[in-house]
Amino acid sequence: MATSFDNARNIIGGAASERAERFAHDEDLRPLDSAVGRIVKENIDSPISTPTFDSVAINGYAVIASQVSRATAERPMRLRCMGMMKAGDQPLQVDDRVVDGMVCCIETTVGAAFPTAKSTGRPFDSIVPREHAEVIQEGGSGRILQIIRLPLTSWHKRITGSDFRKGDRILDRGMAIAPKYAMALASVGVRQVSVTRQVRVGVVSIGGELQSTVINQQALRYKIPDATGPFLTAAVREMGEDAEYLGVLPDDANVLTAFIYDKLENNQFDVFVTTGGINKSTPCSVETTICNLGGKMHLQNVAMQPGGSLLFASLPEPIIAHTQQSPPSFYGSGPTTPNVWSPPQTSAKNISVQPVIFALPGSPIASACCFRFLVTPYIRALIGMQAESAILARVASTQSATAYSRLYDRPSTTTTSNETIVDGSMEYDTFRHAILKSQHDGVSVEVAKERSPAKASPFASSNCWMHVPRGHMSVGDGDLTNIYPFCSPKS
Repeated sequence: MATSFDNARNIIGGAASERAERFAHDEDLRPLDSAVGRIVKENIDSPISTPTFDSVAINGYAVIASQVSRATAERPMRLRCMGMMKAGDQPLQVDDRVVDGMVCCIETTVGAAFPTAKSTGRPFDSIVPREHAEVIQEGGSGRILQIIRLPLTSWHKRITGSDFRKGDRILDRGMAIAPKYAMALASVGVRQVSVTRQVRVGVVSIGGELQSTVINQQALRYKIPDATGPFLTAAVREMGEDAEYLGVLPDDANVLTAFIYDKLENNQFDVFVTTGGINKSTPCSVETTICNLGGKMHLQNVAMQPGGSLLFASLPEPIIAHTQQSPPSFYGSGPTTPNVWSPPQTSAKNISVQPVIFALPGSPIASACCFRFLVTPYIRALIGMQAESAILARVASTQSATAYSRLYDRPSTTTTSNETIVDGSMEYDTFRHAILKSQHDGVSVEVAKERSPAKASPFASSNCWMHVPRGHMSVGDGDLTNIYPFCSPKS
């Protein structure tokens, strides 16, 4: 009997949680510019208050507001410009005496500190924008200006500590470093951050009918191009994790066992994702491989469509590279009398987690669905991210979004006053790839016209998944439904 989708998610989440603490021990100290998309290991607070000094917010002239408080359009006040300060310059000390009815000012640029008055040691406190000052004399004893609009204290001034205060939280543990956080961290002087290392994922396609590379048209004639393996590899990388496409293997338990054994021996991956080689009637090559390696099965089949036929299991702890233990021979052993591999008691160094394997269906769309809703949550939980929330969108009925039968790739004949867009089920959760659109009154979603599990073109035209939970018999035009973008967002 298939495990319900919710229970399957709980089982997968539990397995990830058991490994998350150990995974977090692997520290990866990264320069800020190469840490975007990675998950921070600890809370990050601002080490300083910013700005660290009062600074100029607009190009103009620094003045002491009390000295120019009588300036009006009828009685403009004259200023003598005593120099210039640019951003990064040390503050000038300026003679702030009023001479011949004129007060002193300093021309400044954005980001500059304020000059200080010699008589008091206090900084100037206001800026007269350039457009509010008129130059009436150049050269001689200095530039002479007149102002006709009164500046107020702290106008065009960035106050010390007005952005971040020391101790302000910038990032919580488990959050991804988005570019906006890189800006914030750099502004307070943080140049490197401690992040979780990337999850290492190995992707294997299984099936003698698959062709991983095109040699020539004749070779491709009766072979099927492997679309699922490259997709899964790209999907892992889009999440910001480390994926390697390991190619196509025949549907043979002996070959697959030896292959996975070699990867375990060399401690190459935290997660294995296979596609194909699964059937419900007899033990499949992946199931036999898990048994041969002494793995522990957690899931066999999930009540979801598409993609119900799958496996999820733990594999043995990685072993020390170059171990003296000879690789076992699996040839000649069958599923009823497996030659079980018993790994050494001592685990390899620098290993944080026990690897797992997800065996997904061979159908590209079914495999994509399983990856998005089963593999992705495992990776998110492993690196310490919070559970993902759905987007609520209103279903839109269009010519490309008509009801489709669950059994046939053709329009359903069911019609109601509230047009059925997607049929649900009392037995399983239903997923459909769809198109999320932004409208003037919110977001809407249109279900892709075709949903054949082998067709890539409708999937390529979509950008999200619609989820219809078990027990909801239909989703109609105008209904609100749960939507998930193709790639799980990190920020």
